Amino acid sequence: MEFRYDPIPFIFEKGDLYTKLSILEIADLGNTPGGDKLLLELLKRQNKDGGFPSMINPKLSGVKETERAAYLLSICGMPKEGLALSGCMKFVLKHQTGDGGFSENPKIDIPGSMDWISNQKGVTWLTVEIVDLLRLFGQENAKACQKAINWLRRMELPEGGWGAVEGQETVDPDSSAAVTFLMKDLLGEEDTLYKRGRELYEKHLDQTATDAELGFHVCNEKKVENDVYHLTHLLGQSFFSGKRGADSGYGIRDHRIKKIVEGIVRIQREDGGFIPYWSQESDPLYTGLVLSIFLWVKAMKKGKIKEMIEKTIVGNKWMK
Repeated sequence: MEFRYDPIPFIFEKGDLYTKLSILEIADLGNTPGGDKLLLELLKRQNKDGGFPSMINPKLSGVKETERAAYLLSICGMPKEGLALSGCMKFVLKHQTGDGGFSENPKIDIPGSMDWISNQKGVTWLTVEIVDLLRLFGQENAKACQKAINWLRRMELPEGGWGAVEGQETVDPDSSAAVTFLMKDLLGEEDTLYKRGRELYEKHLDQTATDAELGFHVCNEKKVENDVYHLTHLLGQSFFSGKRGADSGYGIRDHRIKKIVEGIVRIQREDGGFIPYWSQESDPLYTGLVLSIFLWVKAMKKGKIKEMIEKTIVGNKWMK
């Protein structure tokens, strides 16, 4: 699969430290002068409370930003017992609710339009990512991790699937996909929650493939042009915690995945980026996530992505 425009220049011109370093890591280029420089710059962003700046309010530490930074730092080879990662984990674990889910920092004033996250109630997709982080740290059997897993199982809606936040009665497809494939990882293909979740995933995948082919989807009874979030949300939720669908057989050989990938290529903008529905401009993070997804579903080989990156950034001042 080929992009209409090279996305790498856009990512490295407009992306933040997290996005650029993540892209280098997925292409096995993290251990380069440029990667080392980005890593040091990222570490400098860590706050005294152990967290990393929130995208909603950069003056405060965000749980989402901290757990994702911790995952990236660990993959980059930072010691799990070191000050940086120990600080991350302490900050994240402070935000586990009494029931077991994880929520955002209560000091952050979350806009009402952002109903997919909460600073008071457990957030399903965030809890999945933190369970992954705990497992990466060898803490799968720790009380905090087991409590989170049990909370996720209790949050299944009566009709199947999961909402994005505790108390929501509407199925959130990407949160449901994240929990579903986590349950397969933890308990195997015979787990009842996984079986129900996969049936729902199949329905959502059918619909998204149809939308990709048509070029639009229906939202609130209106036709809306496809955006990068709509076409990617089932295939990957974050750089390092979103590839389980591909690992479970949902790759480019599946005709629905192929249609979705082709649909993603069609909506690429001339600047090389992709626009999510909440923005008027291309988003570097989601553009990077597209690269990751193409790698996971085998629509593009790692060697090709590496070649694209080296072509763009080798020789740049920050690579020296």
